[in-house]
Amino acid sequence: MNATLDHMNAALNDCDENSPFRLENEGAYRVWRARKLESRRLLDAQHVFAIDSDVVLPQPLRERLRRQVDAFNFVIFATGSVVDKRGFIAINRQFGLTQIDSSPGADADSVTSLRVLDDADERAQYIPYTNRALNWHTDGYYNPHGRSINAFALYCVNQAVRGGGNYLFDHELMYILIRDQSPELLAALMADDMMRIPPNIQNNRVVRAEESGPVFSIQPGNCMLNMRYTSRPRNIVWKSDKRSERALNLVREILMDGAAGVELRLQPGQGVICNNLLHGRQAFHDDASQPQRLIFRARYYDAIDLESGLDLQPAGYQG
Repeated sequence: MNATLDHMNAALNDCDENSPFRLENEGAYRVWRARKLESRRLLDAQHVFAIDSDVVLPQPLRERLRRQVDAFNFVIFATGSVVDKRGFIAINRQFGLTQIDSSPGADADSVTSLRVLDDADERAQYIPYTNRALNWHTDGYYNPHGRSINAFALYCVNQAVRGGGNYLFDHELMYILIRDQSPELLAALMADDMMRIPPNIQNNRVVRAEESGPVFSIQPGNCMLNMRYTSRPRNIVWKSDKRSERALNLVREILMDGAAGVELRLQPGQGVICNNLLHGRQAFHDDASQPQRLIFRARYYDAIDLESGLDLQPAGYQG
């Protein structure tokens, strides 16, 4: 364990030296910020990319996808017809996503089938398995640091009759908006004790131990920015000093403003792959005469890496 921690600390130190996400590195931040905002200005966040789960992404498309991810931290895609979970995983692999997180509610293949469950299923106590709205959050904000969620993907098999749209907010843009306005509040959000998640105890059994950590952090290994956040008032304890409260209120104000968010309503055969950005879901209504809303979700410990995806041929590829 100590050797592992030493390795993580060494990797993080390497990231720290030149990272634009460190407050000390103002020059590196300005260069990264300018490139990021210019990319966002030139590209369309709502562009839908056609992807075949059985065909390796051609290099020109791969480069376009890389630019899209750099700009917005997500990609919207569509398959020619609705694919199964095997095809969904094959697409994710081409984005370099292989280290899948198996949450308690996931299926045996670690993919979660998000649909409304009846009260007999214990998962029905959790909002994702209802038709209720999901407020702003990042996935796996309660995970331990060794299992940080850095990316996730959604894929629509059936959409609801009404509602069920998603909204997205690039966490790197949130970082820019806070740093430009108040670096001292950003520092508060990077404190190791900014948020605490109490243990999840079900039937006198500890399902998840208590976790604490920062909102923004730099991930060892890939040196990318990670964000942990939830607007849900339950099961989270925020640091309560005045600076921390001001920082948290600033995050809420930016999200409530909504100007920089993106709304989308996935149709059958459409999906989104993203580095673990802020997102939420509208409430929805299923009709008994129509197929139930069904969304596949997969969470990953690794972040999108379209270069490593070159070596990951999709299932069914016959090249």
